[in-house]
Amino acid sequence: MPAPRPTRRLLLASALALPALALPSVTRPAAAQNWAPDRPVRLVVPFAPGGSQDVLGRLFAQAVGATVGQNVVVENRGGAGGLLGAEAVARAAPDGTTLLLATAGQLTIAKAIGRRLPYDPIADFAPILHISDSPVALIAAPNLPVQDLAGLLEMARRAPQPLPYASTGIGTNTHLIMEDLKARERLNLEHVPYRGAAAALNDLMAGRIAMMFVSVPSVLGFSGGQLRVVGVTSRTRFPAVAEVPTLIEGGVADFEASIWTGLVAPAGTPPAAVERWRAEFTAALDSDLVKTRLAALGAVPNGAGAEAFGALLQADLERWTRVAAPLSISMD
Repeated sequence: MPAPRPTRRLLLASALALPALALPSVTRPAAAQNWAPDRPVRLVVPFAPGGSQDVLGRLFAQAVGATVGQNVVVENRGGAGGLLGAEAVARAAPDGTTLLLATAGQLTIAKAIGRRLPYDPIADFAPILHISDSPVALIAAPNLPVQDLAGLLEMARRAPQPLPYASTGIGTNTHLIMEDLKARERLNLEHVPYRGAAAALNDLMAGRIAMMFVSVPSVLGFSGGQLRVVGVTSRTRFPAVAEVPTLIEGGVADFEASIWTGLVAPAGTPPAAVERWRAEFTAALDSDLVKTRLAALGAVPNGAGAEAFGALLQADLERWTRVAAPLSISMD
């Protein structure tokens, strides 16, 4: 009998349960060494407690709080897809004591799909660090007469009627990534949004949905063990599902997408504070503790600093704005 697959809850629990390990030392510029917070620090997680972002927030708060001389307190500000938490940080004093553990949902996708925002996702934040990346996996219904990515794409191109594909909601990563693939490969697909991955996966296994993109943790936590995973959106094969080829290997040139996590502060935060936080979070990111827990959450460390992360934000915004433009998405 095959071993049971871990559930998403078990993955999160195991990520929290690992013991603390020593963090490596890093060389910090003098300006960063001279700056230190003079009061407890808020690390705003724009989601409710218990999810993967909350796990990461508490992990980093524990790690960096020990070296900056102040408590780093995780503040969960859920609601509106994370926009409420992002707004709180955008409006905070730019003194280095308020940070946001951000995702594309708050900083690029919301604006790309035309949501009315109480902040500018580029101008109102100072990028600090690109923390991690998690690709999504493309899965096909088990009843489809295809064996691999090439077969699935060819079937979708030639389909006389649109094939239904699932997403975890209108305007989400999984929706826009599929629409980007659809446009690039000229696929005949029809969007069917769901509220989360569980119901969509059930309908896919029953053959009511032809295909979908889903996060790697959802694939790892699916209890059925019968998912037909045909590709992942990382540039190279992803360690958690190393047997699965990338979409690039499958013939979709330069197709890469990531559910990323990053660290930002309010615009105007002193450069010395930005550099200190970059150094502190990078040191934590380089530890075995964080790497192990990221792996349990289906993510890998990135570590790009402020300039590269800022460039990613701009490129991400441009990409998803282009993808969303013909979709006429209305969220407000």
